[in-house]
Amino acid sequence: MAFIEKIYDLCVKMLQSIAEITGTSYKFVNVMIFCVIGPIVFFILLFRIHGLKKEHLKYKGLYERFVSRDINNKE
Repeated sequence: MAFIEKIYDLCVKMLQSIAEITGTSYKFVNVMIFCVIGPIVFFILLFRIHGLKKEHLKYKGLYERFVSRDINNKE
């Protein structure tokens, strides 16, 4: 449990340092990171995953149409 407490204390110190550097409060930095920036990054990654899945399916179909037919004919 001491390892978790050390990580927590390090994160709190980082948030306090960011608050001092930006001239805001610890609470403001905490809200900005976990309630604003975190969800924005989450949704950007979610949309990126969706786009990559669509792209993967497109190339998978091309592979099945052209490459797998050639491989099967050579055997």
